[in-house]
Amino acid sequence: MARSDDRHPQRQSQDFADYAQEFLRRNSEYRRQFARLAGMGDSARDSSAALRTAHPWGLEFPH
Repeated sequence: MARSDDRHPQRQSQDFADYAQEFLRRNSEYRRQFARLAGMGDSARDSSAALRTAHPWGLEFPH
C-alpha cells in the first residue's frame, strides 16, 4: 500500500511552517483579523493591534 506522501510528492518538501501557513490561509477568522489589520495601513505593523493579532496565532512580526 502506498503511503499518502507517495501520492503527493510536493508534500515531501514541505515543512512545519508550510503547513502552518496553509492553515492560516484557509482559516476565515485569521483572514478576517488580518484584513482588518492590513486596512489600518503601515502604522499598524508597529502597533499594539499587530501584537494582539499575532500573539493568539503564534506569530511574531519582525521589527
